Amino acid sequence: MKNRPRILVVCPTEWERTAIAQDALQAQYEFIPCCEELYEGVNLWNALRFDAKRYLHRIIDTQKHNHINGVLGTGDYPGCIFGAYIAEHLGLPAPRARDTVLLSHKYYSRKLQQRYAPEATPKFEILDPRAPAEPQALRYPFFVKPVKGTMSIRAQMVHDRQELKRALHLSLRERLRGYMLLRPFSQLLRIYEPDAIPAHAFIAEAPLYGQQVTVDGFVQNGRVTIMGIVDSIMYPGTMSFRRFEYPSALPDAVQARMADIVSRVMAGCGFESSCFNVELFYDAQNDKQADALSIIEINPRMSYQFSDLYARVDGMSSFAVQLAMATGQPVNWPRGQGPEKVAASFVMRRFSDGKVLSVPQQQDVAAITTRYPGTQVKVLCDKGQRLSDHYQDVGSFRYCIVNMAAADRATLHARFVDVEQTLPFSFG
Repeated sequence: MKNRPRILVVCPTEWERTAIAQDALQAQYEFIPCCEELYEGVNLWNALRFDAKRYLHRIIDTQKHNHINGVLGTGDYPGCIFGAYIAEHLGLPAPRARDTVLLSHKYYSRKLQQRYAPEATPKFEILDPRAPAEPQALRYPFFVKPVKGTMSIRAQMVHDRQELKRALHLSLRERLRGYMLLRPFSQLLRIYEPDAIPAHAFIAEAPLYGQQVTVDGFVQNGRVTIMGIVDSIMYPGTMSFRRFEYPSALPDAVQARMADIVSRVMAGCGFESSCFNVELFYDAQNDKQADALSIIEINPRMSYQFSDLYARVDGMSSFAVQLAMATGQPVNWPRGQGPEKVAASFVMRRFSDGKVLSVPQQQDVAAITTRYPGTQVKVLCDKGQRLSDHYQDVGSFRYCIVNMAAADRATLHARFVDVEQTLPFSFG
């Protein structure tokens, strides 16, 4: 246990806490959490006073004397952005903060995609919610979403001018909340783009269709490695994810084309020393068309929800990859070396709001993990709350995530049905 590399964990998520608590990683690294106070609630006064650069440099100055060997920040926001900034200023392996910020901004990310994979980049145009106007280059219907958002919040298809106006209309409460949450991002964005498209803007995009996937990979010493492709299965007729299944069931030739597009973009944009994930659509009905594969978005961070899926199938978790790169160790990605053949992250959700009357207790989860070793159960709600008290996707309410693996897909799905029926959730 002596002389373990010291890892600064920036804005740790629940997935990170679970991963780094594993005995194998605890034996290999010493983890030091930071920036946890950012999750303790934000009010307008604190937001007005918050200076991201000053805040981050206080951390950097403190950690210069603590012999930090690597930085881990896998959260969507602000974890991966703050982590990249801190690591860069400590001289540790990480993406440049500039790359992480710009890839996290959907407009600037689209500009990069357009440069390196034009055939996979849909038409797009910026929209200002303060002065809503119809895009010049797009016809209805088209897709509208914030340039800095998460979990598909406020992302929707619009079919006419009235729907566009409603999509861009923000209440005073929403504007204040957006200002408070995005102020740190906006401050860092202006460092790299002084005349930047603001973080509160929206982007309009040509609609995309087909099977959605996530391509996971990493870049080390300029070399892009594709770890795998995860299928995103929706509830029929919705934008709500039902499960994420690995490995993908798409034809090998299609997956190779996806890997080529993603490798070109990630190598071209200069991203380095980190995992990433890229969401795409595959339109099988138009497979012969140049735009049959389309990029949805690039996330300059690992898919922390899928980390153990790779461990179960390939024998190495995404967290292990990220930590190796953070400490400058070469990564050799294994394939198919895990104990199982398939794995999935199942999302339990309702399509109506409700009060949470009961949730699984520790013994309920323990019974599941005893029956199906390696299973992870993430309860996303608390007794007495309403499901809408938590950030949710459009039109549905998540309340639990279950990660499982098995020798084949039929067994995997049967196991999840058993778990779903066993976990004692109830709603009013």
